[in-house]
Amino acid sequence: MIKKWIALCLGALLLVAVFSGCGTGETPSGSQGSSPQGEPAAEGEIVTREDGSISFTDLSGRAITLEKQPETIAVANYLVNFMLVGGSQSLDKVSALAIDGWQDTRYGEYTVFTESFPKLLELPSVGGYHNDVLDAEKVLALAPDVLLINTSQYTENEASIPTWEAAGIQVVTVDYHKMSLENHLRSTRILGALLGRQEVAEELCRRYQGGIDLVNERLSTLSPEEKAAKVYVELGNNGAGEYGNSYAGTLWGGILDNLGVINLANGRLEGAYGVLDREYVISSNPDYIFIGGAIWSGDTGGDQMRMGFTIDEALAQERLRGFAGREEWRGLTAVQNGDVYGVDHGSLRNIADYVFTEYMAKCIYPDLFADLDPEAEMHDLYATYLPELRYTGTFMIQWDRQ
Repeated sequence: MIKKWIALCLGALLLVAVFSGCGTGETPSGSQGSSPQGEPAAEGEIVTREDGSISFTDLSGRAITLEKQPETIAVANYLVNFMLVGGSQSLDKVSALAIDGWQDTRYGEYTVFTESFPKLLELPSVGGYHNDVLDAEKVLALAPDVLLINTSQYTENEASIPTWEAAGIQVVTVDYHKMSLENHLRSTRILGALLGRQEVAEELCRRYQGGIDLVNERLSTLSPEEKAAKVYVELGNNGAGEYGNSYAGTLWGGILDNLGVINLANGRLEGAYGVLDREYVISSNPDYIFIGGAIWSGDTGGDQMRMGFTIDEALAQERLRGFAGREEWRGLTAVQNGDVYGVDHGSLRNIADYVFTEYMAKCIYPDLFADLDPEAEMHDLYATYLPELRYTGTFMIQWDRQ
C-alpha cells in the first residue's frame, strides 16, 4: 500500500515537471538550457520566445531583453558582418551608420560596398569609421530601436548610453576585434537574433568554428620544437621606409597565439599594438614575415602596402617587394627563404577571418595544410551569403622574388 502511494506521488511530480517545462514559448540558441519567461538569458545563450521577445547577454556583459525584433538599427560598427548575417535585405532595417572617413580608411571596402549597395550612401552617419565617439544628439534624433556598437565604443560613449536607453534606444555591444573564437561566435549569434536570421548565423558560426578546429587539430600533432617558428607581423600603412605596428594578443597577434608560434611582439609592447624596434626585429631573425595591407589615405611615398578589395595582385606584389627589399632585412631567414607574405588588414574583425588563420598556418606549415585553399574559401563565403557584392581584390599573397 505504501509503495503504491509512493509510486502515485512520484508519477504526479513527474507530470508537474513535464507540463511546467512545456509552454514557456522559449527557444534557446548558442548553448543548451533556457531562462524563465521574461528573465535575461545566461551568458552565451540567446533565448527567443513565442511572444517575439529576445534575451541575451551582450559583449559588454549586460543582460539585454528586447520585446520584439528591432525594426530599425543604427550600425555603428561591423557593417560587413551585419550584412553577411542579414543579407542585402538587412539594409532595410538600417537607419544610420558610423562611416565618416570610411573612404579614406578602407577605400577598397568602401568602393565595392557602395557600388554594390548604393543605398549605403543615402544613410546618415552618426560617427567616424575609426572614431569611437558617436554623435550623441544625432543618435537621439534618429531614435533607432537598437544601436549596435563595439566594446571600445561602449567605453567611449558610456556617459551617453543611459540617455539613449531612457529614450528607448537599446544599445547592444558585439566584439570581433579581440579575434576570440568565443566572441566571434557570440557576436554572430546576436546579429542573427536581431535580424531574425538565426539559421544563417549558425551556418556562419559552423564555418568559422570548423576552420579554426581543423587548424587546431592538425597543429596538435606537432611537437613544441616544430611550432617554434619566429614570426614578425607589421602593418604596412607607414610604407617600406618606416616600421609600422605589430600586434600582441589581438588582431594578427591573436591569430599567431592560436597557431602557437613565437610572435616577436609578445612581451615587447606596452599595449596591444605598437612599433617594434628595428634592431630587435633584425636580431630576432624571424622565419616568417607578414605585412598587413589595405588602402589608406596619405600614401605620399607611394609605398604603403596595398591589399584588399579592388587591389590587383600586380600592385600588391610591387608594394610587397618594397618591404622585402629593405636593406637591413637582406640577411633575415624569412627573406632568404622567400617567406614574406602580404595579408589584408581590412578583412580582420570579420566572421570570415578564419581564412587568415588557415592561410598563415599554410604559410608556416605548408605540408600540413597543403590541401587548404583559404582564398577560395573566402570567395565562396561572400558568394554564398552576400552574392550581390562585386567581389574583386587581393587578400593574401606570397612575395614573388623574380
